[in-house]
Amino acid sequence: MKIGFILILFFHFMIPTSETVIIEIRDLYEQAPLNESAYIKLKKMLETAKLDNALSEGYKGATSMIGAEHVFNPITKLNRFNKGKKLLEKAVRNDVNNLELRYLRLTIQTNLPKFLGYSNAVEIDKQLIIKNLETTKDIDLKNRVIDYLMSSNICSTDELRKIKLWKKK
Repeated sequence: MKIGFILILFFHFMIPTSETVIIEIRDLYEQAPLNESAYIKLKKMLETAKLDNALSEGYKGATSMIGAEHVFNPITKLNRFNKGKKLLEKAVRNDVNNLELRYLRLTIQTNLPKFLGYSNAVEIDKQLIIKNLETTKDIDLKNRVIDYLMSSNICSTDELRKIKLWKKK
């Protein structure tokens, strides 16, 4: 009986759950633009992670665009950006109301140089996110999105006042 209990505890803490996997992916995604090793780890993790298809494609697309930061060659940069943009846009089309996909696209679009011309969905994504943020059950995602919105300078004072109330610990 004790051995069975110990095995259950061992597997519970040693085998990553889908929740721990997505949290690690989110952590790496936030680090990847400034940390090449986080980018590489994220890219490898996405190859084996068991996420829903649209979310997986969205992260792969966003990660590809982030990868452009870690190369010098302008053609390689543009290729990574374009590949990632196609994947991310396809993911959003396949799951149009997915809060996390909209958040990914928003973070990409609000951090890119304007000359790339990829900022057409900022307002649409921001509005969908704000509309659905209060009711999301994923507290980790909710707090990350709120933190981003509060620091990104894309929200009005009224929007900021509203979303501050939704932050959960």
